Amino acid sequence: MKNIYIILISVIILGGIAGYGYYQAGVWGQNGEPEIYGPKISIEPAKFDLGTVIYGEVAKKNFLLTNIGTENLEILRLSTSCGCTKAAMADDKMTIAPGETAELIVTFDPAVHKDDTDIGEIQRIVYVKSNDAQNPEMEIELSATVIKNNN
Repeated sequence: MKNIYIILISVIILGGIAGYGYYQAGVWGQNGEPEIYGPKISIEPAKFDLGTVIYGEVAKKNFLLTNIGTENLEILRLSTSCGCTKAAMADDKMTIAPGETAELIVTFDPAVHKDDTDIGEIQRIVYVKSNDAQNPEMEIELSATVIKNNN
């Protein structure tokens, strides 16, 4: 029984030393969370309702892409779920340095299809592919209510 206590106390002490070593080595942040190494993407907002869009008009929304990581974030590809939705980086900025933010401009044009397929409630997705190893493809959800102008 005495040996079990000695082993248990030894494991606790060694665990504490190892944990302190990780903290000192910078593996853990000041708030106890793991540090983020490499590029890390953050998108604000990740979901947006465009509200009411009149058929024939183009709705536009800017999103902020922030690199909260420690290495350059590369935007590898932007795509959308429908041809009526377009996405482009402002100033063609496809590389975002650590701590920096860039604008993603998204437009929605319900008249692209030349028919009534975009009348009513719609949902569209913007896909952002990057070199973030943990989140290589992020999604931005757009919604809107498209109406025809009776004038």
